[in-house]
Amino acid sequence: MKQYDLVSQEDEWGCGAACVASLLGITYQEAKKLVENIKGRSVNAKPYGLELHDIALALQAEGVKVIADWDSKVPLSDGTIVCIGGKSRYKDEHYLLKTPSGWMDPWYNLDPEKKVARYRKRYPRDSEFLVALIPV
Repeated sequence: MKQYDLVSQEDEWGCGAACVASLLGITYQEAKKLVENIKGRSVNAKPYGLELHDIALALQAEGVKVIADWDSKVPLSDGTIVCIGGKSRYKDEHYLLKTPSGWMDPWYNLDPEKKVARYRKRYPRDSEFLVALIPV
């Protein structure tokens, strides 16, 4: 795996783990283990998915320092993980990773049987920026 490769989430609540995998250039399973060690339970356990601090601490453990920013007007560099919400096609919050190829979306197709990652030019329709983890 290389940094910014497409990584599909393998779990329903694994979008944050997939973004960590792509950013670090590791497999989904390696990233999942890393974030679950921080969370203290499965990404699929309640509370479902990952909180922002779970991702930030997992990245910090691997030597990647990030800062959180809630200002949607701040320029975002490659390696930024953004949490989106709103009335988008995703029923809950969702993480995307900014890459040189666009926004890496780890569950682009929303098929529960075969999750496919793809690059997007912009956030999904009807979604809104909530917060970003920006590498420093």
